[in-house]
Amino acid sequence: MHVGVHLSSLRIFLLIMASMTLMACSSVKQDRITEINGTRFHFLAYGHGSPTVLFENGMASSLDTWGSIPDSISKTTKVFAYDRAGIGRSDTISAERSIPNMVNELRDILKKEHVRPPYIYVAHSMGSYLARYFAAHYPDEIQAILLIDPSPDKMYDDYNEQEYREFKEFGDQSFLDASIGPKREWENYLDNRRYVRDAVISDRIPMVIISATQWDFYDYHEGMINGNPYSKHLKEEGGHDLHQEKPQLIIDLIHQLLERSN
Repeated sequence: MHVGVHLSSLRIFLLIMASMTLMACSSVKQDRITEINGTRFHFLAYGHGSPTVLFENGMASSLDTWGSIPDSISKTTKVFAYDRAGIGRSDTISAERSIPNMVNELRDILKKEHVRPPYIYVAHSMGSYLARYFAAHYPDEIQAILLIDPSPDKMYDDYNEQEYREFKEFGDQSFLDASIGPKREWENYLDNRRYVRDAVISDRIPMVIISATQWDFYDYHEGMINGNPYSKHLKEEGGHDLHQEKPQLIIDLIHQLLERSN
């Protein structure tokens, strides 16, 4: 596997993420605001049933990234989607954008809004860091996990010093004109991988990981899979934002996890 290929590909990824932060958020039906310690968070929580399907957006992405997927799943069970602090319609916050802080904020929202476990955690890209950390620390609350082209934390350990520096410099430049929330997520992105590097997901929790073919993350994703007999790793033709390119695939996989939980 060639690290240089990763580097050039991830430069494109960062450029796409930075451009997305400049786009206006579209209106979302049934959107709501809750306040946690003086910070307002934008979220959706609708549908009925258990487990709740919890959606975690990728870096700098608002909940709008999921399109019609939550609407479809809400016909079967409850769904929850939200904007992290400083993203979309949520307020910025002074707390460091570390994975533990962001997971604690999420848990505060869930508690205040009575969105109770168990959860099926669906996460894209950097959002996988939160999902993996959550599952490693609160395994009894997670019923299953679906990771969509998750950030390959161990890949950055394979960079040499120059490649690492170039990647960071390119990211800094890409997010130069972004608003403070997305910029702070990027500034913490590489350091945040330390919180999941050794995260162990209980074999009790089924995991599904989908690797897009746009970049060769597959081998790194393979190392994330646990030993649950229903865990599986798929390779899917398409780009990093597979949930937008192939929403029905994501819907079908979530339904499979829901059926297994019944």
